[in-house]
Amino acid sequence: WVQYNFESPATISSSQIYWFDDGPWGGCRIPAAWKLLYKDESGNWKEVSPKNGYPQIAKDAFNKLEFSPVQTAALRLEVQLSKEHSAGIMEWKVE
Repeated sequence: WVQYNFESPATISSSQIYWFDDGPWGGCRIPAAWKLLYKDESGNWKEVSPKNGYPQIAKDAFNKLEFSPVQTAALRLEVQLSKEHSAGIMEWKVE
């Protein structure tokens, strides 16, 4: 997982991830799956509620997830790697 901490709580309703994939010769590929969690007021991690489910993971594009707004001081991106490959993030946007 990768975590994004905010200086103060913020209201968030979407996130975009551009996955690093250097295939076919390198060792990084888009992940098999991912999910986004936020830290609630009690410090517990909860998964966001996607408006239309998680998007199909795309290579060479931003993968945008829109969800019901949450107020949080931190986001966590949990990634399930594909078999025999690593995964990487080129850019992670939070809106």
